[in-house]
Parts: sequence; C-alpha cells; structure tokens
Amino acid sequence: MSVDSSTAREAVKAPLPGADEAAQATRSEWSLLVRLAWIAGAAMLASLVFGGMAMYGAASFESDQLLDSRLEQLGATIQSIVEVEMVDFRDGGQTHIPHLKTRPAAALLYRYQVWSRHGSLVLRSHEAPEAKPMVDIAQLGYSTTRIAGEEYRVFSLPTQDREFVIQVAENVNEVWSQVGVTTMYYAGFLLVPFALVFGATWWLLRRALHSINTLADSLKNRNPLEVTSIDVVAPPREMVPILGAMDRLFGRMQQALSIERTFTSLAAHEMRTPLAGLRAQAQLLMRAGLPEEPMETVTALIRGVDRASQMLDQLLDLARVESLALSGELHMERVRIADVCQDVMEDLSPRILRRQITVFSGFRSDSLWCHGFALNILMRNLMTNAILYSPVGGRVEVSSWMHEGAFVLAVDDSGQGIPLEDRERAFERFNRLGRTQADGVGLGLSIVLSVVEMHSAKVQLLNSPLGGLRAQVLFPQPARDLAGIS
Repeated sequence: MSVDSSTAREAVKAPLPGADEAAQATRSEWSLLVRLAWIAGAAMLASLVFGGMAMYGAASFESDQLLDSRLEQLGATIQSIVEVEMVDFRDGGQTHIPHLKTRPAAALLYRYQVWSRHGSLVLRSHEAPEAKPMVDIAQLGYSTTRIAGEEYRVFSLPTQDREFVIQVAENVNEVWSQVGVTTMYYAGFLLVPFALVFGATWWLLRRALHSINTLADSLKNRNPLEVTSIDVVAPPREMVPILGAMDRLFGRMQQALSIERTFTSLAAHEMRTPLAGLRAQAQLLMRAGLPEEPMETVTALIRGVDRASQMLDQLLDLARVESLALSGELHMERVRIADVCQDVMEDLSPRILRRQITVFSGFRSDSLWCHGFALNILMRNLMTNAILYSPVGGRVEVSSWMHEGAFVLAVDDSGQGIPLEDRERAFERFNRLGRTQADGVGLGLSIVLSVVEMHSAKVQLLNSPLGGLRAQVLFPQPARDLAGIS
C-alpha cells in the first residue's frame, strides 16, 4: 500500500530528515572539503606557474650567457683560421672571395663575415649578407641587429694585426624558441605529477575530514532523547573543544531530563491516591440520593477526576518510555501485533461499548521486531485517540503490512480528522488543537512520537479512507529478520 505524501505532512523526529537536509543545504552552500581542495590545488598550480616562470627566466639568462659565449668561441675559431688563410690570400694576390663550405642547415643559426679594414668582404658563410656588414665594421664587441627581418646577436672582433674584422651572428628567435620548448616540456612533464599530487591531496583531505562526517552521522542517527557522550575515534585536535562542549551540553540536558522525568513520575504517583479517594467520595455522594442540581455537580466532579487520572496515567507512560530510551537498554523481540491489539481492546472495551464504536482489524503482516511494552503503549494511545475522536457509532480500523523493508501499522478512524496545517503541531505536548469536546488531554500523540523515536521509526498523519484520520507508523526491520516477518 502506497503512502499519499501529497495529502499529509510527515511528522518524524521533527524536523523531518529530508526537510533537515534541505534546510542545511539552504543554510550552507559551500563545502569545506571542496574549499580546502581548491586552496591546495591553487597552491600547487601557483607553484607550477611560478616555478615555470622562474625556470623560464633562468633558462633565458643562461641562454643569453651561452649565446654570447658561443659567439665568442666561434669568433675566436674563425679568427685563427683567418689569420692563417688570409696570409695566402694577400701573398697570392687572389681577388675572389672564398666562403666556408657548410651545410645550409648548419648556417640557419650561425652566420659570419670577414671584412678587410678597407671595407671589402673577403670571407662569409652561407646566408650571410654579401652586400654589407651585419653591423658597422668599426663597431666591436656585442650588438644586436636585424637581418632579413629577424633579430640576430652579433659579435665583432679584429685580427691581431687589425687588417680584418670578423663578425659572427646567431639567430635570437631560434634560441628563444628553444628556451620556450624547454619550458613547455617542463610544464608538460609536471602536469602528470600535479594530477597525482592533487589526487593524493584530495584523498588525504577526505581522510582528515572523516571525523567531521562521523560526527554528523552520529548526530543525524541519534535518538532525540539520547544525551550520552559522542564517540568519535581519533578526532583531530581542532575538534576536541567542539566535542567537549557538546558533551557538556548533553550532560546538562541529561540532568534536566532526569529531573523532569523524576518529578513527573513522583507527581503522578503521589496524585493518583488522593484522586482515587476523591472519586470514591464523589461516588458515595451520588448514592446518597442528592437533588438534581447537586447531582450534576458531583457528576462533573467525577468526570474531572477521571480526566486527571487519565492525564496522570499518560504522564507515567511518557516517563516510562523516555526512561527506556535514555537507559539505552532496549530489549527488542518479535511481537505479534494481533496479541497487542487484543490486549488493548480488552482494556478499552468499556469506552468502545459506551461510544458504540465498531473496531475492525486486518493484519497482512502479523509480527515485528520491537520493544513489546513500548508497542503496547503506542497501540493504546493510537486506539484511544481513534475511539475518542470518532463519533458515537463510528468505526475504527487497525491494519498492518510490509512496505519497502518496514513494518507499517495504521489506525484509521471515522472522525473529523486533523487539518493538514495542524498535523505537525498535533505531536506537541498538551496541544489539543482547540478541540475541547473530547476527553483527551493532548499527550497521546506525544507518547506515540516518543515510542517512534525510540525505534528510529517514522509516524505519519494522513487522510483516512474512513473519512477521518489515519495514524501510520513505519517500523524499520533488520534485513536478516525480514524473511521471518509474515
């Protein structure tokens, strides 16, 4: 049987789990894990970028130094050759200009010229200009010029006899492109370790924040009445003050609940005896044959005493249920729902007969794992409410079935029901939603909610097929025991 969620608001451990998660998502739109990962990733990326820039700068500086060194060495080599070869050139009276036989590819980076002191080109390499010097022959040392639209670094030096000037040049753009390629290789090779380090950082951050997730799960799955200390294994140092503060808060809550529960129990016990005596005295007055007006007063007195006695009984039930939840000693067992229903109907038979209520039961699933005493209290309060708020001659149905691994217990009545907007407030203690015509005291559904929370179950107030209210409780069942539930 499906649940009509569009016609009811679930009342489970207020606020509801789904609503609580939605509220948390609304309050907080950022993740600590993601933010830390962004910080770590940004730090690593900045290290990669600045490291690459530093390497590029260092490589550029080193390349400039090497470039000048290479040009100087090449110039010295050519100088030694010229000083030998040009002797033959001058002595032999040759007029043609020789040039070095090099591969064209070798001349792409290096060019050289040898000029006489009179301005005549006497020697050059492939691709070296033949119409004019690469720089003014009077300019010695290092300089930069443009040849065929490209930038070249030029080194000029004279021979020892000052008869010739040697000019050696190297393509600057080619040198810088090699530096860029080297930097790209550096960055490319660092991307793989960057991904590995980022993945390891993400995993370590998840491990480091595991204690926070454990704390959140512990609080989310905790019974609202459980006020024992939170057990987090090996929490980080930063979480210790938070855990200590929460433990102290739970300690104060436990003390307050204990005082409240003790007072409720003692007050209920102490008041039952005088109320019983007061009712007995009122009954004696009724038997004395009083006139009509005093008799109505005595009758109202007896009704008031009965209502006070009912409230005390419910306060005692509430104290017992909360004591069970706080003690942590819940002895779960397999309970037959039909037996519990029969016991409750026998106790409520005077009310059923007085109001001429027809009670029908149909259990498609007959047994569940739960705390037997708590289930009896829950069933008693659900059926009491159903009988109390059904009209004279009305109908109450009790049914059960299995739904998605949960044992579903439903109690339907043919009364007026509860408006949709008031169903959540119906679980508040002593809140009768303005209904004064019935004899309830506004504790029945509060007791039901306490039993539900004890079992980590869920309770829903829905529209009943009988026209009134359906109170539906879903008890989660252990997976290993589902096969034994019929």
